[in-house]
Amino acid sequence: MQKYDVIVVGAGPAGSMAAMKAAQGGAKTLLLERAELPRYKLCGGGVANWIMRKFDIPEDVIEREYKNIVTYIPPNYEGQVFPMPGLGYFGVCRDKFDYCLTKMAMEAGAEFKEGINIRDVIMEEGYVKGVVSSDGQVFRGDIIIGCDGAHSIVAKKSGFWKLWFGQKGENWRDHMWFCVGVEVKMDKKIIDERFDDNYLFFTGREVAPLAYGWLFPKRETVSVGLGSFLFSMNKKPWSYMDYFLNKHPVLPKLLEGGKIVLRRGAWLPIRHCQRPSYGNGVLFAGDSVGMVSPISGEGIYYAVRAGLEAGATAAEAVNIGDVSTHFLSHYEERWLGVMGEQLLYQEKLFLDTVGKALEVRDEKLRHELYEKRLLEAIVGYTQWIIEWILKRKEKAKKD
Repeated sequence: MQKYDVIVVGAGPAGSMAAMKAAQGGAKTLLLERAELPRYKLCGGGVANWIMRKFDIPEDVIEREYKNIVTYIPPNYEGQVFPMPGLGYFGVCRDKFDYCLTKMAMEAGAEFKEGINIRDVIMEEGYVKGVVSSDGQVFRGDIIIGCDGAHSIVAKKSGFWKLWFGQKGENWRDHMWFCVGVEVKMDKKIIDERFDDNYLFFTGREVAPLAYGWLFPKRETVSVGLGSFLFSMNKKPWSYMDYFLNKHPVLPKLLEGGKIVLRRGAWLPIRHCQRPSYGNGVLFAGDSVGMVSPISGEGIYYAVRAGLEAGATAAEAVNIGDVSTHFLSHYEERWLGVMGEQLLYQEKLFLDTVGKALEVRDEKLRHELYEKRLLEAIVGYTQWIIEWILKRKEKAKKD
């Protein structure tokens, strides 16, 4: 048995930031990861400018800067260009980016163990007191922070899936897309010529019945993927990818000359954040608690912001000796304060646009409405975030 103040499960962006802040706050911190880093993760790899500036991400981790979103929508598939709000986005490969954040956690004093697959949690008198690995190792901690992805073992084993889904009579699958993706190796010059500073969205029932496909160019590779609610797919996910790569009116031409070097599949929580995001001796951040934009599928920014708040709250709780829900509820107040406005607006926008399309029973009409409503949601959120940024700038000038 090994004893720590704070144990963070999962070394993605949420977990590494949580471990870093907990260690900086004086807590004896352990960061556990089931894979060996650096490791590939299915993701478009778009990262907000705020993260790059806040943490001074090294140049060799940054693959590309994005200034525009280009959408391709049936039946004409003519690219519609939407300038990115603010200072744009940056493209990263998740193996390098995640490892960069993990090293920040270690530099702050967190202990890191990789190749540790968690299979259970330790519950004592209503508190989460530790985790157990698949090979029987026991790690005890005053606070466990679950940052272990869409199928979070920490959330399942500590009863939160029953709270979030079961007690509401819902199925977890209805809150998630299943995504598949490939990495395509291409000549750097060709990528620059074909994509420049754009990343691409594609809709259409042949690509993703109730979602979309994406393309994020990097330096020498292109990340291509698609996702959709599994109940909407009438064939296997990789069959949709086969069509997307080989028969789509636009994509095959853009990828001409490229070579697929990697294939992956993964679940992505998409509808809204789950609450509560805390319990006795436990906090959740990132995909484990659904902190993903229901409009764009973006999760890195929200994972980083929530991870920082989770780590800071955990360190404070340990220092004052109160790891109950009474004190840990401050964590939810904190993440709502820094990013709740954005996520809650997107949730409302999703329900008012895409959500209404999902309620239509007629399958053909539902698909047609979905494509229109998704574009409405993207445009609506882009306009809202531009206004939000301008308001922040005006407030900063006055202050």
